[in-house]
Amino acid sequence: MPSRKSGGPHVMHLKSLTGMAPLIRRYGMIVSLVLLFACFALLRPGVFPTVGNLVSILKQISLLGILSAGLTVCLVLGDFDLSVAAVATWSGVMVAALLPQMSMWLAIPIVLSMGIGIGLVNGFFSAVIGISPFIVTLATQTMLKGMTLWYTGGYSLYSGIPRAFVRIGRGTFLGVPYLVYVMGLVYIVIYVAANRMAFGKKLYAVGGNPIASRYSGIRVVRIHLLAFVLSGVLAALTGVLLAARLSSGQPRAGEGLLLSAFAACFLGATTFRIGRFNILGTLVGVLFIGTLNNGLVILGVPFYLQYVIQGAILVLAISASGLARSAVHGKGTVD
Repeated sequence: MPSRKSGGPHVMHLKSLTGMAPLIRRYGMIVSLVLLFACFALLRPGVFPTVGNLVSILKQISLLGILSAGLTVCLVLGDFDLSVAAVATWSGVMVAALLPQMSMWLAIPIVLSMGIGIGLVNGFFSAVIGISPFIVTLATQTMLKGMTLWYTGGYSLYSGIPRAFVRIGRGTFLGVPYLVYVMGLVYIVIYVAANRMAFGKKLYAVGGNPIASRYSGIRVVRIHLLAFVLSGVLAALTGVLLAARLSSGQPRAGEGLLLSAFAACFLGATTFRIGRFNILGTLVGVLFIGTLNNGLVILGVPFYLQYVIQGAILVLAISASGLARSAVHGKGTVD
């Protein structure tokens, strides 16, 4: 008499699907990116998948990528830095104002120092004083917007910007824009710092459990300060490069970056480190948003609908990130 085996083909199929679930959660965003790319390539085969357009996508996402990298470090700690886009805009205006008066090799460090200072202010009031980072950075954003409009009078600054500075934002090397190389360098540095150095271990420890981290000897306040400083200086760098790309300091240049940066970070939190913000995941999120925006433009979708789609993606990304985090914590697993 044949023995009845536990399960059967249906049970084995279900087990195989269950075994694939972690892979789907971990790499689902990458699969979505590939499918999105394939979709646009099929809809516009003679335009979208060309080398020229791929380079264009990389150039378009470079500034968003740099801004999102700094924001990711803050989000690991649970600190929402709403000031990054305003810092970028202010920095672009400041570098355009300083360039007619001094060398760009002096003007750029001064503006980056401003970004560091803004990050220190945000970190001081949130980590030391104890005010919610959301409130602190919202106030910083509002003040910087007002200062930018006051300084410029609402007009762009064009005069006295040297060609060498503009070349940083528009030049290429081996057919690839300089901006892409800068973005790549930023991601390499942050990846190494977050995954191969003590700073990264402390960063994720504080983000996971600040109380236990404090008892274990980690200087929690210092980690928060460093995160805000990194976010501030990368936002300032974004503004400098944006001014170089536009060859001007424009008082509203960075306004559209904030929503996209948060969307990229939350999309990234569903990739690699499930439910946790991470720099490689953010890069995938930036690529997804850049591919989506580029494809929508090629298809002729009106710009206002692009904002609607970005908003919907942000909501879905936050929901997916929250669900992934709940699933991971519910199982008691640690990535």
